[in-house]
Amino acid sequence: MRVTACLLALCLSIAPADARPRNPVACQEAPPPEPWTSWMQSGRAIAGGEAAAMPRLILGKPVIATLRPLSQVQFVAPPAEMEKKGYGGLFSLSVKVPARIGIGLSEPASVDVVTDRAVQSSSDHGDGPEGSGIAKIIWFDLSPGLHIVQIANARERAIRIMAADAQANRPDANQNK
Repeated sequence: MRVTACLLALCLSIAPADARPRNPVACQEAPPPEPWTSWMQSGRAIAGGEAAAMPRLILGKPVIATLRPLSQVQFVAPPAEMEKKGYGGLFSLSVKVPARIGIGLSEPASVDVVTDRAVQSSSDHGDGPEGSGIAKIIWFDLSPGLHIVQIANARERAIRIMAADAQANRPDANQNK
């Protein structure tokens, strides 16, 4: 408790006297909210360059992925936007029941989910929670089955990526009825 108070005081003392911190709690590096609480855990993966050799994303398990130069990626469906420079890769994602799935990224990049060679429309997108390290979250309403997650136009070769079920770790509203 004392360490937390000292860290908060230090964060506040660095700011100019006339500036008020936007969110003093962000200084404490609180974990992100559900379903992103495991965001800072890490596995490692090398993004696939073709559909036959892509690593699997597991819901709720983030990985730091080494991406490939875009010229080395054989996308299953053409990305909506394709830059000449940058990095990308392919991942598989298995969904057992219909679900709203978020794809969180640590850096800006394009994300497509492809099912049976058809690009799925996103249902929502936005920034991650403030101070979480999640730069972008794109949501998709996915049916059961195997899906391909395509990353394109990343500026950096390494990116943290996580797939999360919007209802993960949330109490079932119908359970108490």
